[in-house]
Amino acid sequence: MEYTLTIFTENIPGVLYRIADVFLRRKINVESLTVSELYPPDKSRFTVVINTTEEQIKKISKQIAKIIEVLEVYYNTDEGLIYHEIALIKIAIGGLKDLSAVQKVVSGSPTARIFSIDEDSIVIEESGTEKEVKAFLEKLQNFKIEDLAISGRTAVLKNSK
Repeated sequence: MEYTLTIFTENIPGVLYRIADVFLRRKINVESLTVSELYPPDKSRFTVVINTTEEQIKKISKQIAKIIEVLEVYYNTDEGLIYHEIALIKIAIGGLKDLSAVQKVVSGSPTARIFSIDEDSIVIEESGTEKEVKAFLEKLQNFKIEDLAISGRTAVLKNSK
């Protein structure tokens, strides 16, 4: 099952290494990792997505909580979260026909927008759940994608703890 860990830490060097080491020792692959500085900037928020069992996620959470710089650790399934990721997609365009076709795909998505256009390419921004971003990318499969960058998950709890 997919779980999202939310980890609040002190914002100091080496914390990412210590957290990543927990996953390495348990041979658990991280599907998504997002780290951001909080306000005030002396704290950080890690959002980590992994596929594991409930038993394992409980053990991992307890182990991460023992790291000195870790302040709080929570884990949730998708049902308890509001979450998104962002994709930037650079598509090669060969003329007005290609541009028009790409614009038509973008206009069919409520969360996609054209971020940049130049004579050879167009950059699109799409946001949504992982499934929504993948579905949008499938609509672009007939175009030449020159570059693709997808952020890690950003999530907040639906209900306060």
